[in-house]
Amino acid sequence: MKIVYITAQTPFGKGETFILEEMLEMKRQGVCLLIIPRNPLKEIFHKEAKSILPSTIWLPLLDFKIIKVFLKELISKSYTWKILIDIFRYSRNFSILIKNLIVLPKSIFICEVLRRENITHIHAHWGSTTATMAYVISKITGIPWSFTLHRWDIAENNMLKEKVRTAKFVRCISEHGRNKLLSIIGREYEEKIKVIHMGVEIPEEILQLYKNRNFFTIVTPANLLEVKGHKYLIEACEILVNRGFRNFQCIFYGEGPLREELENIIKDKNLTEFIKLPGAIPHEKLLNMYKNREIDIVILPSIKIDSGEHEGIPVALMEAMAYSIPVISTNTGGILELIGDGSGIMIEEKNSLVLADAIEKLMKDETFREEIGKKGRLKVMREFNLEYIAKHLIMLF
Repeated sequence: MKIVYITAQTPFGKGETFILEEMLEMKRQGVCLLIIPRNPLKEIFHKEAKSILPSTIWLPLLDFKIIKVFLKELISKSYTWKILIDIFRYSRNFSILIKNLIVLPKSIFICEVLRRENITHIHAHWGSTTATMAYVISKITGIPWSFTLHRWDIAENNMLKEKVRTAKFVRCISEHGRNKLLSIIGREYEEKIKVIHMGVEIPEEILQLYKNRNFFTIVTPANLLEVKGHKYLIEACEILVNRGFRNFQCIFYGEGPLREELENIIKDKNLTEFIKLPGAIPHEKLLNMYKNREIDIVILPSIKIDSGEHEGIPVALMEAMAYSIPVISTNTGGILELIGDGSGIMIEEKNSLVLADAIEKLMKDETFREEIGKKGRLKVMREFNLEYIAKHLIMLF
Protein backbone atom coordinates (compact mmCIF):
# COMPACT_ATOMS: atom_id res chain seq x y z
CA MET A 1 0.00 0.00 0.00
CA LYS A 2 1.40 3.39 -1.02
CA ILE A 3 -0.39 6.47 0.28
CA VAL A 4 0.12 10.08 -0.74
CA TYR A 5 -0.29 12.59 2.10
CA ILE A 6 -0.85 16.19 1.03
CA THR A 7 -0.05 18.66 3.81
CA ALA A 8 0.25 22.41 4.09
CA GLN A 9 3.97 22.35 4.98
CA THR A 10 4.82 19.25 7.00
CA PRO A 11 7.48 17.87 7.39
CA PHE A 12 8.91 21.37 6.97
CA GLY A 13 8.27 24.31 9.29
CA LYS A 14 7.05 24.51 12.86
CA GLY A 15 3.36 23.63 12.56
CA GLU A 16 1.23 20.53 11.94
CA THR A 17 3.08 18.37 14.48
CA PHE A 18 -0.08 16.29 14.89
CA ILE A 19 0.08 15.40 11.17
CA LEU A 20 3.78 14.59 11.50
CA GLU A 21 3.07 12.19 14.35
CA GLU A 22 0.29 10.50 12.37
CA MET A 23 2.55 9.97 9.37
CA LEU A 24 5.33 8.57 11.54
CA GLU A 25 2.89 6.06 13.02
CA MET A 26 1.72 5.09 9.52
CA LYS A 27 5.33 4.29 8.61
CA ARG A 28 5.76 2.28 11.82
CA GLN A 29 2.78 0.19 10.73
CA GLY A 30 4.34 -0.56 7.37
CA VAL A 31 2.59 1.96 5.13
CA CYS A 32 4.70 3.34 2.28
CA LEU A 33 4.15 7.10 2.30
CA LEU A 34 4.77 9.78 -0.27
CA ILE A 35 4.41 13.23 1.28
CA ILE A 36 3.74 16.33 -0.81
CA PRO A 37 3.55 19.67 1.04
CA ARG A 38 1.56 22.43 -0.68
CA ASN A 39 4.02 25.27 -0.05
CA PRO A 40 6.99 23.85 1.84
CA LEU A 41 9.63 25.85 3.63
CA LYS A 42 13.23 24.63 3.63
CA GLU A 43 13.48 24.63 7.42
CA ILE A 44 13.31 21.42 9.43
CA PHE A 45 12.30 22.46 12.93
CA HIS A 46 11.15 19.21 14.55
CA LYS A 47 13.79 16.51 14.88
CA GLU A 48 11.32 13.70 14.12
CA ALA A 49 10.64 15.23 10.70
CA LYS A 50 14.09 14.28 9.43
CA SER A 51 13.17 10.60 9.33
CA ILE A 52 10.46 11.15 6.70
CA LEU A 53 12.40 13.49 4.42
CA PRO A 54 13.31 10.58 2.09
CA SER A 55 9.55 10.05 1.58
CA THR A 56 8.89 13.73 0.81
CA ILE A 57 8.72 15.50 -2.53
CA TRP A 58 9.82 19.12 -2.17
CA LEU A 59 8.22 21.29 -4.83
CA PRO A 60 7.58 25.03 -4.71
CA LEU A 61 4.01 26.20 -4.98
CA LEU A 62 4.82 27.75 -8.35
CA ASP A 63 7.85 27.89 -10.60
CA PHE A 64 8.57 28.05 -14.34
CA LYS A 65 8.55 24.26 -14.78
CA ILE A 66 5.17 23.88 -13.03
CA ILE A 67 3.59 26.70 -15.04
CA LYS A 68 5.00 25.27 -18.28
CA VAL A 69 3.41 21.85 -17.66
CA PHE A 70 0.13 23.50 -16.64
CA LEU A 71 -0.08 25.58 -19.83
CA LYS A 72 0.77 22.54 -21.94
CA GLU A 73 -2.03 20.53 -20.32
CA LEU A 74 -4.42 23.46 -20.66
CA ILE A 75 -3.78 23.58 -24.40
CA SER A 76 -3.76 19.84 -25.09
CA LYS A 77 -6.10 18.19 -22.58
CA SER A 78 -9.85 18.88 -22.38
CA TYR A 79 -10.11 17.52 -18.84
CA THR A 80 -8.04 20.47 -17.62
CA TRP A 81 -10.75 22.84 -18.80
CA LYS A 82 -13.43 20.67 -17.16
CA ILE A 83 -11.62 20.90 -13.83
CA LEU A 84 -11.13 24.64 -14.28
CA ILE A 85 -14.86 25.06 -14.91
CA ASP A 86 -15.67 22.98 -11.81
CA ILE A 87 -13.41 25.16 -9.66
CA PHE A 88 -15.21 28.27 -10.93
CA ARG A 89 -18.59 26.61 -10.37
CA TYR A 90 -18.04 25.33 -6.84
CA SER A 91 -15.82 28.03 -5.30
CA ARG A 92 -18.41 30.03 -3.39
CA ASN A 93 -16.64 33.40 -3.38
CA PHE A 94 -13.83 35.23 -5.13
CA SER A 95 -11.29 34.72 -2.35
CA ILE A 96 -11.76 30.94 -2.34
CA LEU A 97 -11.68 30.87 -6.14
CA ILE A 98 -8.29 32.63 -6.23
CA LYS A 99 -6.86 30.27 -3.59
CA ASN A 100 -8.00 27.25 -5.59
CA LEU A 101 -6.65 28.60 -8.86
CA ILE A 102 -3.25 29.21 -7.27
CA VAL A 103 -2.83 25.53 -6.37
CA LEU A 104 -4.19 24.22 -9.69
CA PRO A 105 -0.88 24.30 -11.66
CA LYS A 106 1.01 22.40 -8.96
CA SER A 107 -1.84 19.87 -8.69
CA ILE A 108 -1.64 19.13 -12.40
CA PHE A 109 2.15 18.93 -12.28
CA ILE A 110 1.96 16.41 -9.41
CA CYS A 111 -0.18 14.13 -11.59
CA GLU A 112 2.82 13.65 -13.86
CA VAL A 113 4.96 12.74 -10.85
CA LEU A 114 2.41 10.25 -9.49
CA ARG A 115 2.05 8.41 -12.78
CA ARG A 116 5.50 6.99 -12.10
CA GLU A 117 4.41 5.72 -8.68
CA ASN A 118 2.08 2.89 -7.73
CA ILE A 119 -0.25 5.00 -5.57
CA THR A 120 -3.14 3.33 -3.75
CA HIS A 121 -4.81 6.35 -2.17
CA ILE A 122 -4.43 10.12 -1.69
CA HIS A 123 -5.19 11.76 1.65
CA ALA A 124 -5.19 15.51 2.34
CA HIS A 125 -5.09 17.18 5.72
CA TRP A 126 -7.31 20.29 5.84
CA GLY A 127 -10.41 20.85 3.72
CA SER A 128 -9.06 24.01 2.10
CA THR A 129 -6.51 24.15 -0.74
CA THR A 130 -4.68 20.95 0.24
CA ALA A 131 -7.98 19.13 -0.32
CA THR A 132 -8.43 21.06 -3.58
CA MET A 133 -5.09 19.63 -4.72
CA ALA A 134 -6.13 16.08 -3.82
CA TYR A 135 -9.51 16.59 -5.52
CA VAL A 136 -7.84 17.71 -8.76
CA ILE A 137 -5.22 14.95 -8.70
CA SER A 138 -7.87 12.30 -8.08
CA LYS A 139 -10.03 13.59 -10.95
CA ILE A 140 -7.12 13.40 -13.38
CA THR A 141 -5.49 10.14 -12.23
CA GLY A 142 -8.51 8.20 -10.99
CA ILE A 143 -6.75 7.47 -7.69
CA PRO A 144 -9.28 7.44 -4.81
CA TRP A 145 -8.91 10.20 -2.25
CA SER A 146 -10.05 11.37 1.18
CA PHE A 147 -9.42 14.29 3.48
CA THR A 148 -9.31 15.27 7.13
CA LEU A 149 -11.30 18.28 8.34
CA HIS A 150 -10.16 20.05 11.49
CA ARG A 151 -12.02 23.26 12.48
CA TRP A 152 -11.51 26.54 10.55
CA ASP A 153 -11.45 24.62 7.28
CA ILE A 154 -15.04 23.52 7.91
CA ALA A 155 -16.24 27.09 8.46
CA GLU A 156 -14.36 28.27 5.35
CA ASN A 157 -16.41 25.86 3.20
CA ASN A 158 -14.04 25.59 0.26
CA MET A 159 -16.06 23.46 -2.20
CA LEU A 160 -16.94 21.14 0.69
CA LYS A 161 -20.05 19.51 -0.78
CA GLU A 162 -18.29 18.78 -4.09
CA LYS A 163 -15.24 17.45 -2.25
CA VAL A 164 -17.34 15.20 -0.02
CA ARG A 165 -19.25 13.96 -3.08
CA THR A 166 -16.07 12.85 -4.85
CA ALA A 167 -14.08 11.59 -1.85
CA LYS A 168 -14.00 7.95 -0.76
CA PHE A 169 -14.50 9.10 2.81
CA VAL A 170 -14.18 12.25 4.90
CA ARG A 171 -12.66 12.33 8.33
CA CYS A 172 -13.78 14.83 10.95
CA ILE A 173 -11.68 14.91 14.08
CA SER A 174 -14.65 15.54 16.38
CA GLU A 175 -18.42 15.00 16.60
CA HIS A 176 -18.72 18.78 16.87
CA GLY A 177 -16.92 19.14 13.54
CA ARG A 178 -19.05 16.46 11.87
CA ASN A 179 -22.26 18.18 12.97
CA LYS A 180 -20.95 21.51 11.68
CA LEU A 181 -20.07 19.94 8.33
CA LEU A 182 -23.52 18.36 7.98
CA SER A 183 -25.16 21.72 8.76
CA ILE A 184 -23.24 23.19 5.79
CA ILE A 185 -23.55 20.47 3.14
CA GLY A 186 -26.69 18.61 4.23
CA ARG A 187 -27.05 14.88 4.87
CA GLU A 188 -26.88 13.54 1.31
CA TYR A 189 -23.41 12.04 1.85
CA GLU A 190 -23.67 11.48 5.60
CA GLU A 191 -22.49 7.87 5.44
CA LYS A 192 -19.11 9.00 4.06
CA ILE A 193 -18.34 11.25 7.02
CA LYS A 194 -16.41 9.47 9.80
CA VAL A 195 -15.39 10.77 13.21
CA ILE A 196 -11.79 9.67 13.70
CA HIS A 197 -9.90 11.64 16.32
CA MET A 198 -6.37 12.85 15.98
CA GLY A 199 -4.25 10.77 18.28
CA VAL A 200 -1.03 10.81 20.27
CA GLU A 201 1.63 8.25 21.05
CA ILE A 202 1.15 6.84 24.53
CA PRO A 203 4.37 6.70 26.60
CA GLU A 204 4.76 3.31 28.26
CA GLU A 205 6.35 4.58 31.44
CA ILE A 206 5.92 7.96 33.07
CA LEU A 207 7.43 9.48 36.18
CA GLN A 208 5.13 10.15 39.09
CA LEU A 209 4.04 13.70 39.77
CA TYR A 210 6.38 15.45 42.14
CA LYS A 211 5.04 15.65 45.68
CA ASN A 212 5.00 18.77 47.82
CA ARG A 213 5.56 21.17 44.93
CA ASN A 214 6.47 24.68 45.99
CA PHE A 215 6.91 26.09 42.47
CA PHE A 216 4.71 25.44 39.44
CA THR A 217 5.44 25.63 35.74
CA ILE A 218 2.35 26.28 33.64
CA VAL A 219 2.56 25.93 29.85
CA THR A 220 0.32 26.94 26.97
CA PRO A 221 1.62 25.19 23.81
CA ALA A 222 -0.29 27.11 21.15
CA ASN A 223 0.28 29.64 18.41
CA LEU A 224 -0.35 33.24 19.42
CA LEU A 225 -3.77 33.55 17.81
CA GLU A 226 -7.00 35.09 19.07
CA VAL A 227 -8.81 31.75 19.14
CA LYS A 228 -6.30 30.43 21.70
CA GLY A 229 -7.44 32.97 24.32
CA HIS A 230 -4.00 33.81 25.78
CA LYS A 231 -5.15 37.15 27.19
CA TYR A 232 -7.56 35.42 29.57
CA LEU A 233 -4.71 33.38 31.02
CA ILE A 234 -2.70 36.59 31.43
CA GLU A 235 -5.63 38.06 33.39
CA ALA A 236 -5.85 34.87 35.47
CA CYS A 237 -2.15 35.15 36.30
CA GLU A 238 -2.71 38.75 37.40
CA ILE A 239 -5.50 37.57 39.71
CA LEU A 240 -3.21 34.92 41.21
CA VAL A 241 -0.42 37.44 41.81
CA ASN A 242 -2.91 39.80 43.48
CA ARG A 243 -3.95 36.90 45.73
CA GLY A 244 -0.34 36.57 46.84
CA PHE A 245 0.78 33.66 44.64
CA ARG A 246 4.30 34.19 43.37
CA ASN A 247 5.37 30.55 43.11
CA PHE A 248 4.62 29.98 39.47
CA GLN A 249 5.79 30.70 35.96
CA CYS A 250 3.56 30.63 32.89
CA ILE A 251 5.19 29.94 29.50
CA PHE A 252 3.53 30.57 26.13
CA TYR A 253 5.25 28.26 23.64
CA GLY A 254 4.27 29.45 20.18
CA GLU A 255 4.51 32.17 17.59
CA GLY A 256 1.93 34.26 15.81
CA PRO A 257 0.50 37.68 15.00
CA LEU A 258 -0.53 38.50 18.58
CA ARG A 259 3.00 38.41 20.02
CA GLU A 260 3.45 42.17 20.30
CA GLU A 261 -0.05 42.72 21.68
CA LEU A 262 0.39 40.00 24.32
CA GLU A 263 3.84 41.29 25.29
CA ASN A 264 2.36 44.75 25.82
CA ILE A 265 -0.45 43.40 28.00
CA ILE A 266 2.07 41.48 30.10
CA LYS A 267 4.23 44.60 30.54
CA ASP A 268 1.23 46.80 31.37
CA LYS A 269 0.19 44.37 34.09
CA ASN A 270 3.76 44.06 35.47
CA LEU A 271 3.75 40.32 34.87
CA THR A 272 7.04 39.91 32.99
CA GLU A 273 8.45 38.02 36.00
CA PHE A 274 5.65 35.45 35.74
CA ILE A 275 4.82 35.08 32.03
CA LYS A 276 7.37 34.26 29.32
CA LEU A 277 7.06 34.11 25.51
CA PRO A 278 10.14 32.20 24.29
CA GLY A 279 8.64 31.36 20.87
CA ALA A 280 7.97 27.97 19.31
CA ILE A 281 9.46 24.88 20.87
CA PRO A 282 10.59 21.76 18.97
CA HIS A 283 8.05 19.01 19.47
CA GLU A 284 10.49 16.45 20.86
CA LYS A 285 11.76 19.00 23.42
CA LEU A 286 8.24 19.67 24.70
CA LEU A 287 7.55 15.95 25.05
CA ASN A 288 10.82 15.50 26.96
CA MET A 289 9.76 18.26 29.35
CA TYR A 290 6.52 16.34 29.95
CA LYS A 291 8.43 13.11 30.42
CA ASN A 292 10.87 14.66 32.91
CA ARG A 293 8.04 16.34 34.89
CA GLU A 294 9.36 19.82 34.14
CA ILE A 295 5.79 21.01 33.48
CA ASP A 296 3.05 20.85 36.10
CA ILE A 297 -0.07 22.18 34.35
CA VAL A 298 -1.03 22.67 30.70
CA ILE A 299 -3.69 25.27 29.89
CA LEU A 300 -5.49 26.14 26.65
CA PRO A 301 -7.85 29.06 27.44
CA SER A 302 -9.45 28.75 23.99
CA ILE A 303 -12.39 30.87 22.84
CA LYS A 304 -14.86 31.07 20.00
CA ILE A 305 -14.11 34.22 18.03
CA ASP A 306 -16.51 36.49 16.12
CA SER A 307 -15.82 34.78 12.78
CA GLY A 308 -17.06 31.52 14.31
CA GLU A 309 -13.62 29.89 14.50
CA HIS A 310 -13.05 27.61 17.48
CA GLU A 311 -10.92 24.68 18.57
CA GLY A 312 -11.30 21.15 17.29
CA ILE A 313 -10.01 18.65 19.85
CA PRO A 314 -6.55 20.02 20.69
CA VAL A 315 -3.71 17.54 20.32
CA ALA A 316 -1.71 19.85 22.61
CA LEU A 317 -3.99 18.80 25.47
CA MET A 318 -3.90 15.10 24.54
CA GLU A 319 -0.10 15.05 24.61
CA ALA A 320 0.05 16.49 28.12
CA MET A 321 -2.70 14.15 29.31
CA ALA A 322 -0.78 11.14 27.96
CA TYR A 323 1.94 12.00 30.49
CA SER A 324 -0.59 12.41 33.33
CA ILE A 325 -0.16 16.18 33.37
CA PRO A 326 -3.40 17.89 34.47
CA VAL A 327 -4.97 20.17 31.90
CA ILE A 328 -7.39 23.09 31.98
CA SER A 329 -9.38 24.24 28.97
CA THR A 330 -12.73 25.73 27.98
CA ASN A 331 -16.15 24.55 26.82
CA THR A 332 -15.57 25.50 23.17
CA GLY A 333 -15.43 23.50 19.93
CA GLY A 334 -14.71 19.82 20.44
CA ILE A 335 -12.92 20.20 23.78
CA LEU A 336 -15.98 18.78 25.59
CA GLU A 337 -15.30 15.44 23.86
CA LEU A 338 -11.83 15.31 25.41
CA ILE A 339 -12.18 16.58 28.98
CA GLY A 340 -15.92 17.05 29.54
CA ASP A 341 -16.06 13.86 31.63
CA GLY A 342 -13.59 15.13 34.24
CA SER A 343 -10.44 14.01 32.44
CA GLY A 344 -9.31 17.61 32.78
CA ILE A 345 -10.75 20.80 34.21
CA MET A 346 -13.22 22.41 31.83
CA ILE A 347 -14.30 25.99 32.44
CA GLU A 348 -16.40 28.51 30.58
CA GLU A 349 -14.58 30.57 27.98
CA LYS A 350 -13.40 34.15 28.57
CA ASN A 351 -13.70 33.80 32.36
CA SER A 352 -10.37 34.76 33.88
CA LEU A 353 -11.64 34.52 37.46
CA VAL A 354 -12.81 30.92 37.09
CA LEU A 355 -9.54 30.09 35.33
CA ALA A 356 -7.55 31.55 38.23
CA ASP A 357 -9.64 29.51 40.68
CA ALA A 358 -8.93 26.31 38.73
CA ILE A 359 -5.18 26.99 38.66
CA GLU A 360 -5.18 27.75 42.40
CA LYS A 361 -6.99 24.49 43.18
CA LEU A 362 -4.46 22.47 41.20
CA MET A 363 -1.55 24.21 42.89
CA LYS A 364 -2.95 23.80 46.40
CA ASP A 365 -4.50 20.32 46.22
CA GLU A 366 -1.92 17.64 45.47
CA THR A 367 -4.44 14.78 45.58
CA PHE A 368 -6.75 16.54 43.15
CA ARG A 369 -3.84 17.31 40.83
CA GLU A 370 -2.82 13.66 40.77
CA GLU A 371 -6.40 12.48 40.23
CA ILE A 372 -6.96 14.75 37.23
CA GLY A 373 -3.65 13.63 35.72
CA LYS A 374 -4.54 9.93 36.04
CA LYS A 375 -8.01 10.44 34.54
CA GLY A 376 -6.52 12.34 31.63
CA ARG A 377 -4.02 9.61 30.80
CA LEU A 378 -6.71 6.91 30.92
CA LYS A 379 -8.98 8.93 28.62
CA VAL A 380 -6.25 9.38 26.02
CA MET A 381 -5.24 5.72 26.21
CA ARG A 382 -8.84 4.64 25.57
CA GLU A 383 -9.95 7.09 22.89
CA PHE A 384 -6.97 8.96 21.41
CA ASN A 385 -4.33 6.26 21.05
CA LEU A 386 -2.46 7.03 17.82
CA GLU A 387 -1.62 3.38 17.14
CA TYR A 388 -5.31 2.38 17.00
CA ILE A 389 -6.33 5.49 15.10
CA ALA A 390 -3.70 4.84 12.42
CA LYS A 391 -4.97 1.25 12.05
CA HIS A 392 -8.49 2.57 11.51
CA LEU A 393 -7.31 5.00 8.83
CA ILE A 394 -5.25 2.33 7.08
CA MET A 395 -8.34 0.11 6.93
CA LEU A 396 -10.31 2.94 5.29
CA PHE A 397 -7.50 3.69 2.84
